[in-house]
Amino acid sequence: MKISDINPHIRYARVHKSFFRAKKEVSKCYDCRIFFFDNITGTAVINEKSYDILNKSALYLPPESEYQFNVNLNENGNVIVMDFDLVNTFEYLRDSLKTATKNTFDKSVVPRYELPCELAVPVIRTIPQIQRTLMQCTENFVFKNQFYREKSSALLKLCLLEFVKLYEYGAQSKLCEDVFSYIQNNYSNAALTNKDIAEHLNYHPYHLSAIIKQETGKTLHQYLIYYRLQIAKNYLLTTDYDILDIAWKCGFSSATYFIELFRKNTGTTPKKYRSLQVHTEI
Repeated sequence: MKISDINPHIRYARVHKSFFRAKKEVSKCYDCRIFFFDNITGTAVINEKSYDILNKSALYLPPESEYQFNVNLNENGNVIVMDFDLVNTFEYLRDSLKTATKNTFDKSVVPRYELPCELAVPVIRTIPQIQRTLMQCTENFVFKNQFYREKSSALLKLCLLEFVKLYEYGAQSKLCEDVFSYIQNNYSNAALTNKDIAEHLNYHPYHLSAIIKQETGKTLHQYLIYYRLQIAKNYLLTTDYDILDIAWKCGFSSATYFIELFRKNTGTTPKKYRSLQVHTEI
């Protein structure tokens, strides 16, 4: 799915002042989440990695993210919290899906659809400019005026585009963008290697991989696999291609290798991933 295709469906939107004091266990979300911290500082542990929370920090989490907060609250502090899907396919699920712990998480509850690459991973940024729009979105959702869902969805999309804009042009260098562009145009080539990508950009493979890891947290090879798997998920959810065809279309050298990597990165097989989606839509 492209970022331009998102059409958020909000299930929950509120402003909290003491929400995090009772959260002692690691939480795990079923749908997407946004947290905006106003006059609050501290730390967030997301998928076992620690991040600083500064004033006006905004945090986006995709489904199945594990998170825990340790924040300093004051009487003027508040947190905007939103639960939502990036599509309206599951708008019949209007009530909050709640939050599970690592031990109580039920994967079958997760709405299954393809995420755009830019929003497939957690993003935390200091983005003061989206606070007003998030507040308008929240108030509109809470008071339920005419067309409140449509208006709230449009406002949330504006905020998500700010996340993406900063992700693309702030956190990543021009070199990183060039690498991603080359991979997007050549991922279907099963013979594509780090050396091929590096030579195209006049870099040494080890040096280029180190730069990509510093900026994204993934090595060059890991990002290539990640991107191929994202494309494969999209084929599984939107086509009837068999597993072998999808493997070849996505640049995997064999169906066996594709299934092995898919299971390692998602915890399930391509066949089960496709069947879960069908089950959810029914």
